Formats: sequence, structure tokens, C-alpha cells
Amino acid sequence: MKPFAAIAMIMVSLVVWLPCAASDAPTVPAYTAIEIARFDVNREDYSSKEAERAGRVPDEALDTIQRIMIVEFTKAQVFPKAGKPGSAADMDSTLELGGRVIDFKAGNRTARSFVMGAGQQKIEFECVLKDKKTGNVLAREVILDRKVGGIAGGDEEKGMRDFAEKVIVFVQKTLQVGGAGTVPAKTQ
Repeated sequence: MKPFAAIAMIMVSLVVWLPCAASDAPTVPAYTAIEIARFDVNREDYSSKEAERAGRVPDEALDTIQRIMIVEFTKAQVFPKAGKPGSAADMDSTLELGGRVIDFKAGNRTARSFVMGAGQQKIEFECVLKDKKTGNVLAREVILDRKVGGIAGGDEEKGMRDFAEKVIVFVQKTLQVGGAGTVPAKTQ
């Protein structure tokens, strides 16, 4: 009879304690939109070869990366809405995704097609995910994508699409499993 009493005490404790623990957890809204900003670049930083290369990234490349990220987020259907800053309605619970360029090498498609490793493409950005309403930073991560080869040198935008897919994984990791748009209480 003693094991039954011990099990009963544990069950009663859990039934009483779990609702109390759950009520202490802060509630975080479900997000319905993400606004993807064009990444910032410091064109005056010459402190390293990476920073210097980042400063030379063309505006067209930044626009292309932003466009590709919006397209990839739309395809992945992580949120009902994905667009540029200002595209979400006031009633939407919105995340902002932005950050800065750490390193960027456009690469050379012709070189990649002849010699594996030559003409590498490199995209390295610090991504910052924020709650638009509060401005709180939910997550920050450096994301890197490299292309060293491919059939006929690979597609120039392939590296940008692969980078966007890594950013989607970063956002999904931040949101975690358990409901689309749900952010964990722990923030950075």
C-alpha cells in the first residue's frame, strides 16, 4: 500500500504545482508578420579585410538579398505575411529582421566552374530578430554561407537563397516548435 500512497502524493503535488508554474511564465504573442530590412553596412570600417570587403558590397546586392529573403520567407510560410519594413498592418503582431554585413565576397562564377575553391562566394551577416512593437531583441546570430563550386560555376543567386534558408532556420529556432509565431520567454 505504501507505493500507492507515494504515487498518489506525487500525482497530487503535480496537479497542484504545475498550474502555478505555468502561470508564472510570461506570455509572448503569436506573430503574424515579419518585416525584413535591408542589412546595414559600415562603409568606413577598414579594421580588417572582412570589414573592408563588407564595405564594398554593392547596394544592388543588398537589395537582391532582401528580395530573396522576402521570397523565401513567403515560400516557407513561417508567417502569414512577409515583406519590407512598413508592409505589415498595424493590427499585425510583427517581427523585424535586420542586422549588418560582416563579410561579403560576390565570388566569380567562371573561376568556380574551372577550379573547385576558386572564385568562392561568401555571405556573412549578423542577423537580429526584434519584436517590432517593443523593440526587444529576441535573438542575434551570425550566419555564414559559402559557395565553392557548382555545375557551370553555380547560380549567382543560389548562395543568396541558401543564406536566406539559413536565416529562416534561425528564426524558426528562435520561435521553436509549439505553434507558428510563438517565441520562447527566454530572450537575449
